[in-house]
Amino acid sequence: MLEGRRIAVVVPAYDEERLIERTLLSMPACVDEVVVVDDGSTDRTRVRALAIEDPRVRVITHATNCGVGAAIATGYRVAFERHADIAIVMGADGQMDPQD
Repeated sequence: MLEGRRIAVVVPAYDEERLIERTLLSMPACVDEVVVVDDGSTDRTRVRALAIEDPRVRVITHATNCGVGAAIATGYRVAFERHADIAIVMGADGQMDPQD
């Protein structure tokens, strides 16, 4: 929580098994929930995300690849259904600084 607001981070992910773990482990303490949307990955992205022992991480799976826009939309829907006040997007590839 930050300034009394519930913060969610949406992580659209497609074939990111090599980097998803590092990305999820980098989430700042002020983040209340992390919604990973595995967008029909053909690798072990989902398995690696589910293996993270952080109760803030929730993994949603698209059965087929729908594209990053659809993955983001799914993530926002889930975040706001779970009462997020603010939802932001962070790529699964670790290229974004989580402190931003």
